[in-house]
Amino acid sequence: MTDRAFPETTRDSGTEPRFYFRVLDDLLFVFDREREMAHALNAPAARLFLSLPDAFTAPAALGEAAALGPQDLHDCLAAWGTFGWTERDEAGRVRLKGHSPPDPDPPSPTGPAPGADETLIESGQVRLAERSVAFRLLVGESPTPIGAAGAVARDAEPADADMLASRLASGRRMFGFFGGFLDPLPDHHPPVATIDLVVSQEGFLLRCGARLLFSDQVVIAVGKARLWLLDLAYRDPRPSVFVHGAGLATDEGSMVLAGVSGAGKSTLSAYLVTRGWRFATDDSLALGFRQGETVVLPFPGAINIKPGSLATLLPFHPQLAALPLIGEGEKRGRYLPVPLHLHLRTDGAEKRVRGFVFPRFEPGAPLRVEPLSAARALLELMEAEFDLAETAGAAELDAFFDTLERLPRYAIVYSNLAEMEAALRRLVAGADA
Repeated sequence: MTDRAFPETTRDSGTEPRFYFRVLDDLLFVFDREREMAHALNAPAARLFLSLPDAFTAPAALGEAAALGPQDLHDCLAAWGTFGWTERDEAGRVRLKGHSPPDPDPPSPTGPAPGADETLIESGQVRLAERSVAFRLLVGESPTPIGAAGAVARDAEPADADMLASRLASGRRMFGFFGGFLDPLPDHHPPVATIDLVVSQEGFLLRCGARLLFSDQVVIAVGKARLWLLDLAYRDPRPSVFVHGAGLATDEGSMVLAGVSGAGKSTLSAYLVTRGWRFATDDSLALGFRQGETVVLPFPGAINIKPGSLATLLPFHPQLAALPLIGEGEKRGRYLPVPLHLHLRTDGAEKRVRGFVFPRFEPGAPLRVEPLSAARALLELMEAEFDLAETAGAAELDAFFDTLERLPRYAIVYSNLAEMEAALRRLVAGADA
């Protein structure tokens, strides 16, 4: 598997220390800037991490200073060596490893080179925060024949055809998502930039001006495309933290509904907009920080309604029956745009975050609301996945964790959408659920 940025996208890693860490309750959260990885350490591991010196030191001395037994010491140092957090000298002594020096001769990407023959499959223009961005789906030069409409030719080798068809289906899913905020007047709004997603047998090439990224993993390519789009659209505040979750709001503020895929966020979001809630997103929620406030930066892509939720939502969204199925496998669904008048406004109290909710749909289960500690909420966010903007650093992480400690946090199990909506209204109003 490859996930490699081109040299133009390399972050200047020397501007801030490699590691950011913060204590929440009894956990030490460590963010590794170089590897863009987050870890939560328990108390013994935290003592060892905080005692790691810049100078090489014997492991036994480190274990004694951290009051760690031999096995725990061995396990921690072995794992951290794998992460690249520590390094050893010839005598076996250990020290904390800072930023790695830049590669003087970085490897070339394995994907197609920019400028290779490409076939345009689909194009459009989105409008976000009063800025327009063009986007294109293309197929790069490939041994697999591609028809003008983007269909894989029948005489292609079966394995090649299946791979390319799968990659094209993933690209079309991204365009289905963008259908939620298409520019209604593209001829009147010159785009500030163009984002290209080039699909090939080797993987996905993403480009936007000088920014280039190649990956064979669709989740990385599509996720990065969304981050670039948000970065182009928002200026004050800039997007800082991205949460895998939904953002819905009343006049009193926004709730962050975070969770892993399959938790029911999309079905719940599609229902809440029929109840008058304003919609920010149901998938990749961007948070910004300004003057001590945490605000939602709307990214109102079309909601991907999976086949299993169709019967539940048809009474509220009868137009779903006529929408095409896009994608393949577990991600296949109908993309439901939310009407413009229900999009979250970028001004006023409704954009301010009022709390974090981790919903989980369980058929037949009674409504259960459980307050969470800040550490437990952080672990839930890590499981759901959250990311840091390319331009963000320690100040933004501080603001994020201050928000997490300050605001209410709840895990909610539900089976009845109306009961869940009533509980959320109580929470956003500042009352107990």
